[in-house]
Amino acid sequence: MEIEKLSEHEKFADFNKKMINMIISEARQLAIKEMLPTQELRDEGCVFENGTVKVPESFHKFYELHRKGDWLAMSDDPDECGGGGMPHTLSLVANEFFTGGNLSFMLYNGLTHGAAKLVGHFGTEEQKRLYLKKMMSAEWAGTMLLTKPEAGSNVGALITSAKKNDDGTYSITGNKIFISGGEHNLTENIIHPVLARIEGAPAGTSGISLFLVPKYRVNQDGSLGEFNDVVCTGIEEKIGLHGNSTAS
Repeated sequence: MEIEKLSEHEKFADFNKKMINMIISEARQLAIKEMLPTQELRDEGCVFENGTVKVPESFHKFYELHRKGDWLAMSDDPDECGGGGMPHTLSLVANEFFTGGNLSFMLYNGLTHGAAKLVGHFGTEEQKRLYLKKMMSAEWAGTMLLTKPEAGSNVGALITSAKKNDDGTYSITGNKIFISGGEHNLTENIIHPVLARIEGAPAGTSGISLFLVPKYRVNQDGSLGEFNDVVCTGIEEKIGLHGNSTAS
């Protein structure tokens, strides 16, 4: 695809053909040698017990390899979130190998990256400071809380409610289902972007707001605070993706 021509631009000057080939080769090796073997073990599935979810044991080693290699944010801004600053096309090539290696595993990272991009685009400066780098580095995970039992794909019919507190935060009440990576033991915190309707807001899609709901509250110094009452009530079947915890 001649992506080495991007190195003619100052932004991607470091990514000549030799560098690009090295990165692609490393992704391929990692996918085949370390990731593909976990594919065969994916049907061990996740285990739900007393509100907690354990992923297949084989996932933990690869999660650390993937995290320490900074593969999650390889095409994101180095200054804003500690990303690798690579051409996006190059990250697509690497992720094609990883997705082939184990799709169940990649759903954890895919949702984390999407949630982090939401924070980067729409979060307050304080939210970016507290969450962005820890999510882009995969130290913390992320999800997408969209589907609900009362409405399915009819987003405007949601009844999850948000009540404003005196300190400017909101108390969220509701249920979400089919949440990929909604609960697991790969990371110490999971950050949930949650759709909810503020009390008094109009019916339908126009009255919906988006909230950042961490599994554990985050202190001003970035350390973890108290449990935030995000309770997993069970895990579900999602086609053959037994290694990914599809949570309620």
